[in-house]
Amino acid sequence: MKLLFFIGITFFLPFAIAAFATPIIRAIALNRGVNDPTNITPLLGGIAIFFSFIISVFALGASDVIDFSLCSKSGEITSCSGFEALILVLGLILGMIFLLIGGVLDDIYRLSPSKQIIWPMLAAMTAVMAGIGQDNITNPLYFLGLSHDPLIHLNVRTIPIFGFDITVFTDLFTFVWLMVLMYATKLLDGLNGLVPGITVIGGGILFLISMGLGQPLPAMLALILTGAYLGFLPHNLAGKIFLGESGSTIAGFLLGVLSLMGPAKISITLLVLGLPIFDLLWVMYERRFRAKISPFIGDARHMHFKLVRSGLSPRRAVILLWGVSLIFGVLGLVLQGIAHGALLAGLVALMGGLLFMTNRKTAGV
Repeated sequence: MKLLFFIGITFFLPFAIAAFATPIIRAIALNRGVNDPTNITPLLGGIAIFFSFIISVFALGASDVIDFSLCSKSGEITSCSGFEALILVLGLILGMIFLLIGGVLDDIYRLSPSKQIIWPMLAAMTAVMAGIGQDNITNPLYFLGLSHDPLIHLNVRTIPIFGFDITVFTDLFTFVWLMVLMYATKLLDGLNGLVPGITVIGGGILFLISMGLGQPLPAMLALILTGAYLGFLPHNLAGKIFLGESGSTIAGFLLGVLSLMGPAKISITLLVLGLPIFDLLWVMYERRFRAKISPFIGDARHMHFKLVRSGLSPRRAVILLWGVSLIFGVLGLVLQGIAHGALLAGLVALMGGLLFMTNRKTAGV
């Protein structure tokens, strides 16, 4: 009964804060003229998400609902010193602060792509320096019978620099993984409700798998994430406010960090965010090698826009993409091992099919 109470308060507090704060942020954005350049919809929604998450983490930590003395490192629950726990939490929060600053600046001043990328890079580097990462990841060759080791070991080379132990491959993987997820959710944010909904699905899936693995800290952080974005979702779905740069990148950052706090979470996160990630990579390829333009310049090549131009209403396109994330996420949750590889292959095939159909209907785009 006590556990259910903790779960309930951990979900409801960020939900209530986000639901209450979002109209206030909307009014401020309207008053300051911080709107989307194509219409009058206000931006800055990420501010509500940020404060909802931060206030909830500190309030629940202070009331011992969240035990910050338990750290998840490489999939194992270990007791942390107060200093280690502080570094992990501060790394997470500082990364969010960088994204908030950069996002607000972009919402107001329309930063160039070369300036936008600075803030996600700072957030990813902060997470790396805080020790967030996985020393081992699943080896797909093992399930194909091409390797005897089920894991790829990333902690094979460590370099001491200025008092920090830099684990080269672990830190590089963490940095790239976080950057990919931040840009996947950033560029996915083109239809009302799409990114908040997929973030809620991803957060919920990560909460369930963390609970199943007996990892209370990442479970509670995932639940806070889920509550915050669900509290924001109705306002965004109604077109009253957009996430803005900060809200969309914070979603990818938090999902990425939480996916690194335990085994099997990277593959499940890849299943939940598979379509946005594959869409990101495909669109960047098209921009760079076909259109000969910067891969970071925004346009209407993304899957969600193609679905709308193919005849789906924006709401139905959002529901379709929600459904794909939910189905593959749940399947990843209940299936293990080689099934994850099969699911990823199915997701790639689905992406290819959608690209083929939408390209036929939107020829010349």
